[in-house]
Amino acid sequence: MTSETDRPRWWFGLRGFSFFLAGGGLGFFAYAVVSHRPGGAPWGWLLLGAMVCGTLSALFPRRRRR
Repeated sequence: MTSETDRPRWWFGLRGFSFFLAGGGLGFFAYAVVSHRPGGAPWGWLLLGAMVCGTLSALFPRRRRR
């Protein structure tokens, strides 16, 4: 038995990608402000994590209970 979602799968993927990217970026920014350490942001790892999160969100979307 499969349940249907009210939005397409690409929407869940895009939402997961954007939330991970925004949350990770804000988290890194807060860490950089508090620690005062020089250095660049790990943008490659942040993008990789956002892509993985978006892919998993699109493959396994949230299911609504009826």
